[in-house]
Amino acid sequence: MLTTRSLSPDGTVRGEVAAQVEGWVAEEHVVQLLRQISSYIGYAYDDLDEAALTGALDDTNDEAADGWFEYPLAGTPPLVIRLAQPPGGAVVSVRVEGIMDLVLATRIETLLDLL
Repeated sequence: MLTTRSLSPDGTVRGEVAAQVEGWVAEEHVVQLLRQISSYIGYAYDDLDEAALTGALDDTNDEAADGWFEYPLAGTPPLVIRLAQPPGGAVVSVRVEGIMDLVLATRIETLLDLL
């Protein structure tokens, strides 16, 4: 987890925030991962979101900087989920990016560990 410190307008430290959480999941757990993250941030993930994922990982490559599929989740906070598979792999590399408090970042890290 990449963390930074959040500053208030007067320059005092308000707390730590995470900008990115990384991990991986089995391909069959991608939808479950996105549904759970969506519930954490109040985003109404539905069948249209699931349809957007159909075939999205086919041309990804987690070893290439431009080989990732990006999917925004417009909740609070808004997050961008980046997904990619290694060439010939059955797992999906995941990067969750956005301004997350440490509780949310830890929940996502735990979810990635469990799936």
